[in-house]
Amino acid sequence: MNDYNFGNFVCMLREKKGLTQADIAEQLGVTAAAVSKWENGSSKPRVEVLFKLAEILGVRPEELMAGHYIEGSEEADPNSFNIKLPRLSKKAIIAIICASVAFILILTASIFGIVLGVLEATKDSEEYKLAYAYLIESDKYAELGLNEDDITFNSYQRNVTKNADGEKVVNVELGFKIGLGRTMYVICHDDGDGWYVCEECTKFE
Repeated sequence: MNDYNFGNFVCMLREKKGLTQADIAEQLGVTAAAVSKWENGSSKPRVEVLFKLAEILGVRPEELMAGHYIEGSEEADPNSFNIKLPRLSKKAIIAIICASVAFILILTASIFGIVLGVLEATKDSEEYKLAYAYLIESDKYAELGLNEDDITFNSYQRNVTKNADGEKVVNVELGFKIGLGRTMYVICHDDGDGWYVCEECTKFE
């Protein structure tokens, strides 16, 4: 199952640092395609790469695995990783990963408790209007030769976190069925300056 929380968080942190996927790939010694797969939720980096990625993005590894900042944390000091990482045993790493995966599963299960009435009410929201406008202007919409009757709004996932400065950050994933069995997930962020679409995070399946 795709881990969109992890991918969205990596994308948000990378953009905050002003880095491109190619920048991340170069620092980690991987391909830009690999970074793209992490951000669209289709794969995750190996454990040793995950720790290095956390250092680059300025968060703790467990925060990266959870897909959000953990309450009470501060922006990580990159130098601290050089001291602490060698002391982590394999058992400790496995325990961190298992705890993080369990948290993500619980969080995902609660978020997907969405009823049709909630989806209908959401259509009046600013993020929905922004995502819908982005969808009908997208190359994929034009490529499939669709019209608005072919679009069905079918999922809304909202995640509220805090950045390193303690400011609220809202991430929303809106799912639209388009055509026959295809779905586009439009990712919108609001970091206090208004909603915007994260084009690199947006996924088509």
